[in-house]
Amino acid sequence: MNLPMATLTCLACGRHEYRMSSLGFGELLKGECQCGGDMAVTGKEIPDEVKEILDIVCRHFQVFDFKGTEREAEAEVESQEPKRAFLLLSDELEKKGYIAALKKKGGGMRLLLLKFPPPRREGIWLSILLLMSTAITTLWAGMRLFGDLMNAFVLSSSLLAILGAHEAGHKLAAKKNGIEISNPYFIPAPPLLGTFGSVIMVKKPIRTKEAMMQMGFLGPLLGFILALLCMLLGLLQPAKGISLPMLPALFLLITRNPSAQLNPLLFSGCVMMMITAMNLLPAGQLDGGHIFRGLTTAAKHYKLTRTLGFVLLFTGFIFPAYPLWIWGLLILLFFGQPHPGALDDFTEVSKDYRLITAASIVILLLCMPIPTKL
Repeated sequence: MNLPMATLTCLACGRHEYRMSSLGFGELLKGECQCGGDMAVTGKEIPDEVKEILDIVCRHFQVFDFKGTEREAEAEVESQEPKRAFLLLSDELEKKGYIAALKKKGGGMRLLLLKFPPPRREGIWLSILLLMSTAITTLWAGMRLFGDLMNAFVLSSSLLAILGAHEAGHKLAAKKNGIEISNPYFIPAPPLLGTFGSVIMVKKPIRTKEAMMQMGFLGPLLGFILALLCMLLGLLQPAKGISLPMLPALFLLITRNPSAQLNPLLFSGCVMMMITAMNLLPAGQLDGGHIFRGLTTAAKHYKLTRTLGFVLLFTGFIFPAYPLWIWGLLILLFFGQPHPGALDDFTEVSKDYRLITAASIVILLLCMPIPTKL
């Protein structure tokens, strides 16, 4: 490393920072501190840890500017193969306890570094407890909806199987891309359906757009396949049970019967299809939001999220009996900030990944809730 470095100290707040600089001892950078104070050169040496991190960056990128502390840094960089360079850099920095992010800024590449604490070890008991609780609440929901234990068991087991398939898809994508995720957490709910679904937690930010899009797609894909299987098996059984004010478009295309009476398998397949459609909306950090964020910028995706939220919210004025407006309200309430995207937010995805987007749109349209009565 032959970069001119200096230690600077803020004369107002005392913050220490290390920068590429050819200034001499005692010279000032006016208003350059985070607090707005002036920073003075107080040394030409930098700590060994910062020097080591900078050396790693210089091995993979050409560095034009660098500033940071022992915990975070920012560099203006360039590379002929930014995607490959970023992945190699990330592997090295992770061993040192740092994560890196590559962003677009002013038409160039900006590399952000942050010291990241190791993820906590988690036990499996909470996941097991939540799974058992959700099994009980979905069984209770089945008893209230269908009135007997056998049908309740069919409903409960099919709902849990579809949710499990969804989380298995996320798990497969995470394993393929080296993403650390938590165990799945099933969420029990009142007996209307018995569950609010299930979630997993990503323990570290996702490195590439491709990995983010795979995570967003494989869960809904496997959930859709199992929901479709439940629906097809349900169609082979007597059509008796309850009706719904909304049904997935695929069910109506197959049966052409908007007033169908749904047995437990049909009910779970149809309900989970409609939930899959909502989850594939290209908004916020829904699975569909992860997919579409891989294709566009944070600002454009945030604008799409807000627009979609307001459009769904205003459907409540046109179709007050149908709960699409609730999804719009939830989108507006929970996704008030732009999607952060992948750590490598600079490089574009290959054309193959646009097929994932097309496939997710097809699944969304097939699963879209359609009012059975207007």
